[in-house]
Amino acid sequence: MENNPPANQSNQPRQAAPVNQSGNTPRRRRRWPWVVGGLVVLGLIGLLVIAIIAVVVLAGGGATGGAGSNPTPYDEEYVSGDGDRKVIVVPVEGVIASGGDAVSGQNSTATPEGFEDALEQAADDSDASAVVLEVNSPGGGVTASDEMYRTILEFKEKSDMPVVVSMGDVAASGGYYISAAADEIVANETTLTGSLGVIISLNNFTELADKYGYKQEVIKSGEFKDIGSSFRDLKPEEREIFQSVIDESYAEFVDVISKGRDIPEDEVRKVADGRIYSGKQAKELDLVDEFGDLDRAAQLAAQRANTKNPTVVRYVQTPSFLDLAQARLAPQEPEAIQLAKAAGIEPSPRPMYLYKP
Repeated sequence: MENNPPANQSNQPRQAAPVNQSGNTPRRRRRWPWVVGGLVVLGLIGLLVIAIIAVVVLAGGGATGGAGSNPTPYDEEYVSGDGDRKVIVVPVEGVIASGGDAVSGQNSTATPEGFEDALEQAADDSDASAVVLEVNSPGGGVTASDEMYRTILEFKEKSDMPVVVSMGDVAASGGYYISAAADEIVANETTLTGSLGVIISLNNFTELADKYGYKQEVIKSGEFKDIGSSFRDLKPEEREIFQSVIDESYAEFVDVISKGRDIPEDEVRKVADGRIYSGKQAKELDLVDEFGDLDRAAQLAAQRANTKNPTVVRYVQTPSFLDLAQARLAPQEPEAIQLAKAAGIEPSPRPMYLYKP
């Protein structure tokens, strides 16, 4: 009887397994251990990099500026001119805030720390002859604004360079406060300025709490320890306390304008009632000197410095990898707080030199 091969077997003869020179059959190499090992090594390297960045951030190694840190030098962006001497433009953009309130990892010139770094760099530049402050800010914190104002006065005394302000779209409240330290103020006719004064916004959530049945129990060491609580009405004596703080900051604001613009205090108080002014109105009130743009401000600064045809440069700073990493690793505010601030609700009320439309 003829035996047929099983269906799963081929009629072709089997090929012999390859042998090496020693006569042994080589073992098939397994690649997966190498792949897994490579991934593990890459993962460990990534963790090491993150750990190093975290240590630097916690040690305060980021470029946040101010005393005790290593400020990152500002780059110079060409604006105009071709002379040997320079007029340096220092931008002051956005809300004025202390370094702790600003975005981590950024050396913003709208913070006292970053602003001081910029003026120190200008003072150390042997080719610099004058500075123009390019102010486009609604103001901000009382303390931060005052620190920047005093930094300008110290810079002028130390460097003997003139300082001219070029106002942008908005230079109000704290934005004007720091401008008062300049030798000259240039604005556009349509610049929004003024808002000379102090504000503190207190939240009152009592009706909202009653609606949703929320109640807050407070245990305090003194009668006024919970002053400004958002969950009860403000008492008359508490209002007087807040008003006394506001009055002190307002008196300082009036004094700064009076000294900087050479206007009697009683005249300053007449215009410093919190209202906003156009650039045209501000000039009529002697709050600004003339109309013009950045080019005009740079021209006036050069004239004051007896410099002809200067090169005008603007200080800019590109965030480094470490700056970006620090910003990403920095603790983020809860989303509810971010939403509240976006809606104009200040979770921690404080006096502000701030224009709030």
